Formats: sequence, structure tokens, C-alpha cells
Amino acid sequence: MAVTLVACGGSTGSSGDVDTVMDTTLDTGESDSTSTDTVAGDSVGTDTSGVGDTAEPADTVETADTTPVRAEWPPPTELGDSRTAPVMVPSSYDGYGAVPAVFLLGGYDYFSEDLDDWISLSARVDSAGFVLVLPDGLVDSDGSPYWNATDTCCDYDETGVDDVGWLTGLIDELESRFHISGVGLVGHSAGGFMAYRMACEVPDRLGGLVSIAGSGFLDEEDCAVTDVPLSVLQVHGEDDDIMPFSGDDEAPGIYEMLDRWALRDGCALESWNEALSSVAYATEGESEDDFFTDCPDGLDVRLWYLYGADHYPDFEPVFTDTLLGWLLPRLR
Repeated sequence: MAVTLVACGGSTGSSGDVDTVMDTTLDTGESDSTSTDTVAGDSVGTDTSGVGDTAEPADTVETADTTPVRAEWPPPTELGDSRTAPVMVPSSYDGYGAVPAVFLLGGYDYFSEDLDDWISLSARVDSAGFVLVLPDGLVDSDGSPYWNATDTCCDYDETGVDDVGWLTGLIDELESRFHISGVGLVGHSAGGFMAYRMACEVPDRLGGLVSIAGSGFLDEEDCAVTDVPLSVLQVHGEDDDIMPFSGDDEAPGIYEMLDRWALRDGCALESWNEALSSVAYATEGESEDDFFTDCPDGLDVRLWYLYGADHYPDFEPVFTDTLLGWLLPRLR
């Protein structure tokens, strides 16, 4: 008797197509006039007892949808509702790939656009490929923009405005409307204070910060979060008489601030290194590029010490280029 075995590899689907057909004839020495032929999945004949049970259909394998999702397009030019912040987007941004974002925080008595006129971040949005956000503090009774950054800077009207909450909300909105790889802060003076305040409240939302002539809470205990590491670059003029390099009765000195962040990041305090920079960041004189040499991988606590510079250094173009060269890799 010759028995024909039919093996079906995979599901036949609704059309009845057979993926794989294997005919094996077993010769038992007997002849049987009854056989089973399979044509397009249909059985012809009456005797199917030798074929066996119908195979279960193969499990369906689901594959992830790899179609790229485009962020809001065209991209928005401002964030916020009643209190808004302009946004500048690089020409290379297409809504698919993620890009870094930098928040520029002006100082007391001037706006973020004024700071941009000074250090020219917007002129590098296209070439460096980052989103630039220009938020401003509220205007006080003297007509001056300010940040409620610490108990001494700079909410002089004691309004108690929640600038941390507002800026964090802008980050939330930014990340919901763009594809963003990371967020960094650059602030001068009161804006530098505000950058450090954000690092004390929401360090997990940041990739790094640059404080130019800023500082932080006089009492370190006022810093809410001290166990989340963050890379910090402090830029400070030797002859700053508004935020003195050595500190005053309203804010700690710069070395104290950097020691705080070094301890927070796990850097060895004894590894502090001071050396002249290979370039002068400001026209007033030479610069030092000082930093802790023994920090965990990926973390950096650094000072650009500007000889002869005051609270408003006359920066060379290389300053902004080098600043972005330090910050943007931490946001990608």
C-alpha cells in the first residue's frame, strides 16, 4: 500500500495556498486503490484516515512599525500661552530627527534677545544645528525683567512667581512639539542664577548648563536636589563687581559653587586643575580653562576664568563657538 504524506509548512490562509508540499511514498508492499491527492489545499478522495489531524496554524509574528513619526510641522515659532517664548529652529530640522535645544536666559534689567545680541547664539542655530528658545522673566515695578531664582536674586517685588514651574512647562511643551535630544541652559547674571536654580529643582530635565557671571543659593541647603549629577560650565570675570568672583553676603563665590557641583557629580576635589587657556575668550586679557580632572565619565565641572574682565566681558567670537562645542555634545 502506498501512502502519500502531505506536510504543510505555515498557514494556508484564506486562499488555501500551500506554502510547502512534501510527498513521501512509503511502500508497504500492498496496493491500495484509494489515495489522497492534494490540489491547492483541497482533498480529493474519501479516505483521509492515514493523513493525520489537521495542523494548527503557525503563530502570527507581529513586527514593530518602524515608520518614522514626524513632529509638529511646520514647527512652532513660539512656546507658551499667555506668557510666551520665541523659538528659533535650524534650517536642517525636518521634524523627524532629534535635535538639541538651548534656553537662553537674560540677566536682570534686560531681555534674552539682548543677551543674544551680545553672544550671538542665534547666528549659529543653522551651522550648529540646535533649537534656540528665548524666554524672559516678568517685568517688575521698576520696568526691569527679572527671575525669581533665589531668595536674593532677583524678585525684589516679592511676587513669588514660579519661574521654575514656567520654564519646566516650556520644556514639556518643547518636547511634545519637537523631537528634542536634550535641553541645556545658558544664562548671564540673574539668568545664570536661574540656570543654577533649575539645576537644583529639575536636574533630570537638563543635559548641562552654562552660567556667565551667575551664582546660586547662599545656603547650600536651599538647593532642593543635590544627588542628580549635571555638567556645569561657569564663566566669570576676574574684576566682576556686581557678582564678585569671591562672593558676597548674597551669593557664594565661584570656587564654592564649583566645589558643590563637583561633590554632587562625584569628582575628586583634589583633582582641580588650573591652566592658561589656549585662546582668550574675551578681549580684556588671557583666560584660564580650569576643571576637575577626576570626574565620572561624561561629567565635567569647569571654569573659564577671564583675566581683567568685569560683569560684562567683551567676548571674542571664539567664546560662543567654544561654549557650544562644550554644551551641545551633552545634549545629543
